[in-house]
Amino acid sequence: MLLLMGCGPADVLTEATAIGPVVANRIVGVWEGTLSQVNLRIVVHIENEDGGLLVKFDSPDQSAYGIAADTVSFDGERLVFNVDSIEAGYAGTMNSDGSLIQGQWSQSVELELDLVRVDKPSIRARAQNPKPPFPYRIEDVDFPGGARGVTLAGTLTLPESADSPVVVLVTGSGAQDRDETIMGHKPFWVLADYLARNGVGVLRYDDRGFAQSTGDIATAITLDFADDAHAAISYLQSRNDVVANRIGVVGHSEGGNVVSILAGRGAPFACGVLMAAPAVSGEQIHQRQTRTILERQPFPIADDLVEKVAAMNESLYTAARMNTSFDERRAMARDIYQSALAGLDEVERKLLNLNDEVQVDEVDAIVTDWFRYFLDYDPRRDLEVSKVPLLAVYGALDLQVPPAQSVPVLEKIDTNYGKIQVRTFPGLNHLFQHATTGLPSEYGAIEETLAPEVMLAIKEWVFANC
Repeated sequence: MLLLMGCGPADVLTEATAIGPVVANRIVGVWEGTLSQVNLRIVVHIENEDGGLLVKFDSPDQSAYGIAADTVSFDGERLVFNVDSIEAGYAGTMNSDGSLIQGQWSQSVELELDLVRVDKPSIRARAQNPKPPFPYRIEDVDFPGGARGVTLAGTLTLPESADSPVVVLVTGSGAQDRDETIMGHKPFWVLADYLARNGVGVLRYDDRGFAQSTGDIATAITLDFADDAHAAISYLQSRNDVVANRIGVVGHSEGGNVVSILAGRGAPFACGVLMAAPAVSGEQIHQRQTRTILERQPFPIADDLVEKVAAMNESLYTAARMNTSFDERRAMARDIYQSALAGLDEVERKLLNLNDEVQVDEVDAIVTDWFRYFLDYDPRRDLEVSKVPLLAVYGALDLQVPPAQSVPVLEKIDTNYGKIQVRTFPGLNHLFQHATTGLPSEYGAIEETLAPEVMLAIKEWVFANC
């Protein structure tokens, strides 16, 4: 909710402000700073075009790039620009030698942001990213996916031991590469390296229709991703260097739903791990995560405003479930959003960072086929018939799949069926990083990619059950 979560490249350029060439030369270039209070980098790109200044900026730790300012002014010392779409702005003063701009970023709250001129934006070197030498085999592979026309491209890492268990890694929601790259982190690469160094093979692959895999991700639903994971199991079974009855599946978030589906189908895998996976329907998860994230914001949001958002979601779910074309569902959903927006005053809109345009992509996403399936899929049906030993791990600070919602459900299934072990790790968020608040805005700012205690738990479970 803070800054740019969910924002992408803007559709319009900055309004150019006329300025003299001497003054412009002082400010044109790339500037970078860090919002120290939240440890987020901001990169500002300033260009001179047709006698005016154009400003775009990035928040690389939130995977947001090319956000265009709507207005910009610079008088040789004072830089001011505003971004209407996210109701944000910056104002700062340049020092005498033109190397530093000291100022403040304003967006619901005011945060200090000093910008330094750089040749190019910095790249955060995540400490856990694997480094050579690699004491295991690494092989780029491709194999048929779960539907005609789908070829999955991935990486297989195999320890030297001939009888090692091998696990398939399944990514969370959205288009993901084989490393599950998110906000500068590569959690699946980190996990694969750890497991391979400790005697567990790993197959990880790009989602269908993304990176080097073929197919159409835009029309895919979770069942299709389950077909792809099943295809990955079949591929491993076809190899003479993999023990066919020692194959496991590890899924993160929506990938956990994939593991549940495979377990319910009786797919041929020996054990599974659910990482921050829902144990209730998507509708229940979506409403709980919306409420929880709103309630955890650093600025107060009244209960009645949270209820308004929840009511809007309920109406959007109705649109998503309509038995009509996507275009008709989208039109209805946008009407619902605009009607809900009209019922909010200016302060409420500012608190939620909403306006006429900013949420359009998110509203459209709610009426896609993928979200329609997500809303109604309840993992309990599959988990209750599973004959596969499953480990479910959660972070206590997870606000996207709150453990308080899913853990009791799994413990009840475990009590009745004895097939699921549940572990909740204190201080960890949805990505299994040690966190302060658990808010998504922290993900990119945290240096850690994946908590060691979680990787250890997965390794021990796989060795004991696969």
